Amino acid sequence: MSIGHAGRSLDGVATRRILVTGGDGLIGSAVVRLLAELGARVDVYDLGGPDAAARAGQAGAENHTSGSVTDMTSVAKAVDGHDAVVHLAGIAGLDGGTAEQIYTANTLGTFLVMEAAAQAGVAKVVYASSINASGLPLNPHAVLPSRYPWDEDEPAVIADAYSLSKQANEAAAVALSRRHGLAMTGLRYPLVRDITAAGGTVFARHIRRVLREDPRRQACEGWTYLDVRDAATATVAALTHDTPAAPGILVAAPRTYLRQETDQALRQTVPGVPRTPTAGRDVPVSLDRAAAQLGFTATTLLEDIDPALLADLDDLGDLDR
Repeated sequence: MSIGHAGRSLDGVATRRILVTGGDGLIGSAVVRLLAELGARVDVYDLGGPDAAARAGQAGAENHTSGSVTDMTSVAKAVDGHDAVVHLAGIAGLDGGTAEQIYTANTLGTFLVMEAAAQAGVAKVVYASSINASGLPLNPHAVLPSRYPWDEDEPAVIADAYSLSKQANEAAAVALSRRHGLAMTGLRYPLVRDITAAGGTVFARHIRRVLREDPRRQACEGWTYLDVRDAATATVAALTHDTPAAPGILVAAPRTYLRQETDQALRQTVPGVPRTPTAGRDVPVSLDRAAAQLGFTATTLLEDIDPALLADLDDLGDLDR
């Protein structure tokens, strides 16, 4: 169910003033770079680690401001005067802090950015949600999706602070779009990396490691991934497309990172979950809303770099290269 459709998106990004929070991060820096290439006037607001201002400038940002998204005064000042905000600041996953720190940064920070955008008359906010908004992948219990393929309407089963923060952010988007008429789009990013780094070997080693460590989590995520450049493309598309404020839209590469065909992988790993047939190596997660609402299809695929990089569920040893 989609809810909270309000306001109008940008008709383009060229010459528009756009603030990117978390612009020094993996996705943020790629978004800054793409927006600048498209002619937007980009500013960055983040915590400002060493050389962050220099990196922002190299990516194409006009200005860099250091500050926390949980500081309302600083956030309001940073947001003022912009046509749109891409809100990517926060703590990604469970390893970046305590439960309190994660929930505060992600939930309070997102609320304050959205509220400041509404008060400043910003036209559009794009915010980072996550494939974990369902609560399935990071759940400490052996939960699984209700079916495959699953989509944005999969019932939430949440038992961790990070997933809870993403569900709360989507609820905040609905409430504030309803209250203020602010156009908002959330994106449920999956595993995002520069999959081309070192000829794809860094990513290939990573997926083999996580498959060994937590195969249930990877099955819950449908063995999905997204190259960081595709993540930036989806984010920019969200600025110019009208969508409901929630749920966040699932964005991912159209095929898994596995060598096995998807139906075989599902039979092997989650045999008890109901499913409808999935073609070839297509992800067992619906990407229909990304295509219909954003006009987005990812184009950077692991097998196009080298088919040998794909992971084999029957042989998860280290990459031999």
